[in-house]
Amino acid sequence: MATLSHSTSVYTSSEKASVSTLFNDFANKAEFNRIGWAATAIAVQGCVFSPALLLSMAYQGGGDWQFLVGILSFLMVLVPVLSALHVKHIFRAFTLSAIVHLAIILFNVFNSLA
Repeated sequence: MATLSHSTSVYTSSEKASVSTLFNDFANKAEFNRIGWAATAIAVQGCVFSPALLLSMAYQGGGDWQFLVGILSFLMVLVPVLSALHVKHIFRAFTLSAIVHLAIILFNVFNSLA
């Protein structure tokens, strides 16, 4: 018996994928290489951002609060790595920590220019 209507598997959608959907897809694919992403986050945090923050504090005269915030933001990346959380938590913590470090570095640089 023949069907009365034809079904099609081709549908057009005008919706674009949101940023959060793209991030979740990327994080799910990156879960396979979680150890590599975790090691990279810790290495960049410990070998790039923290020394740059300490150098800017030393040359431009940063306060103790900057050191405390820098250490806490470093720990914000270290805790998800050591607790074996998903990569999306490591990415979010690393991004927030990078923003905090760069903001303090820029604050020191611009404060010394004034």
